[in-house]
Amino acid sequence: MSWASSVEVGSPRPTSSAHPCLNRAGTSFRVFVTLLLTAVFHPHLPALADGKFFSPVAVRENITIPDQRALIHFTNGVERLVIETRFTGTGTNFAWVIPLPAPPVIEAASTGVFPTLDYLFRSPIRHNFTRYYIGILVGTGLVCLLLYTARSGPVLLLTIFVLFLIAGLFLPALGTAKGSASTESGDAITVLDRRLVGVYETTTISSRDPAALETWLHENGFHVSSNSAPAIAGYVRDSWVFVTAKIRRDQSDSQTNTAHPLSFTFPTAEPVYPLRLTGVDNGPLRVELYVFAPWRAEARHFRVERCTRPDYLASPEMKPYGGNWLHWTPETPNLVHPLLRQWVAGAPVATKLTATLTPDQMREDVWLSASAFREKRNRLYSRTGAMTVALNWGSGLFVAGLLVACVVSLGRSDRQAKLTRAAGLSALAGLVLAGLIYLALPTTEVRLVKSPSIDAQSILFHLAAAIMDDRPRTREEVRQELGQVLATPREAYLGVSLTQRHAGMGWDNLLLGDPIREEDSPGNFTLRENGDELEFLGYDSQGAPHILESYPLRLAP
Repeated sequence: MSWASSVEVGSPRPTSSAHPCLNRAGTSFRVFVTLLLTAVFHPHLPALADGKFFSPVAVRENITIPDQRALIHFTNGVERLVIETRFTGTGTNFAWVIPLPAPPVIEAASTGVFPTLDYLFRSPIRHNFTRYYIGILVGTGLVCLLLYTARSGPVLLLTIFVLFLIAGLFLPALGTAKGSASTESGDAITVLDRRLVGVYETTTISSRDPAALETWLHENGFHVSSNSAPAIAGYVRDSWVFVTAKIRRDQSDSQTNTAHPLSFTFPTAEPVYPLRLTGVDNGPLRVELYVFAPWRAEARHFRVERCTRPDYLASPEMKPYGGNWLHWTPETPNLVHPLLRQWVAGAPVATKLTATLTPDQMREDVWLSASAFREKRNRLYSRTGAMTVALNWGSGLFVAGLLVACVVSLGRSDRQAKLTRAAGLSALAGLVLAGLIYLALPTTEVRLVKSPSIDAQSILFHLAAAIMDDRPRTREEVRQELGQVLATPREAYLGVSLTQRHAGMGWDNLLLGDPIREEDSPGNFTLRENGDELEFLGYDSQGAPHILESYPLRLAP
């Protein structure tokens, strides 16, 4: 697949009046304290959010769209390939060339398909962990305090305990809560189909001559790099067809756009994701594939991020005031989104594959292979959660080191010196282990929301009610009023303080992390005409639509 623009830190000697252990380590500990306090009280580090009524839930904050993502459904020798891609460049007219093994049936996909898939298959976020390190350090500190009181024992151990306790109390706050066939150009090019599909003007062509195909693409406004010739020739040699899709945008400045996806259904012996043309004159490309099939899917260069057996429970009845609002569960995705439910046709296994591919890796198409079903689920950690896990393990190693040192030094004349050195080494080892574990755990930015699914529903209810009116309006007039409400501060509308109490984010979509928009995806809305009414549909956390409000409809003149 290819987009192209057609318009181109020396301790002092100890004295008899000072404790020798403390003097030997004084400077080092002053440095350690300085660094620790700098990290703990750094002014730019955000604090952990507070919550009432319900236990807060960590929700991903930084949701990004990859360069390409696709849905693949394969069964009985037929593949449905739904592709969403981004394109960047200067100009208003862009062209997309998609090589396929056979002539496809082309359909428009809604923009909410992939946000819904992303939400259903996202990794659960682990945030709340028991802080065992506090009990471990408190117990160690009490033992050290008793030793110090009884025998003027190791002050160094007490100092280390205090420092660990400070770290344990403050460092977790580093986390954030946030048509018919015809023939053209003689016998060299065969035009198999022309049609308008959504915002695209598509043409399906085949050729036995790579040069003639390149000529046709140039003549029809497609900029084709000379480096594309080997890829095109390879597809022609394999008797593949080419779907060309043109799109026009309003702005000509250089920016990244994501248009609605396209669906291609075609016969093929094995499921495939074409990449040879995409890799031409391209840099690294991030790809996400959602594969629905009778088996677990695998592919070269791709890793299995998630493999599960999805549910196909009955979609809740769409009735006024929301019906039975479904809540997302990370264990088993329930496919109730209307278009997804239709297209994946009850496939028993769903696999999410991800990769960042280099141009060399894109010299071959991605052929999917079947393997036996094996559940796979990744987990993400909030920064607070990862810090807690790291400190639990680090404090455990610190105490274990001290216990070993106590046993080894029993009966020795230099016991106190040995314990002092062991305390320092154990503290260092504990900090190193905690740091390594923290760095090794996959983390993401989060914000804390008490009940994201319920709050998202409340926000949509308030949005629908904000423009409630008995006067008939056209769809475009309702859409404009909704746009004005979304652009207005929440204090302007009665009842929207509920969203502030729950989430404090106004008109933000608490499920996807973006502002609310007109789209068939979790936490968003669409408008649907039904007789003389215009229905406001809100989408729950599994992508099921609900009628939240209706307005009198006036037909446009």
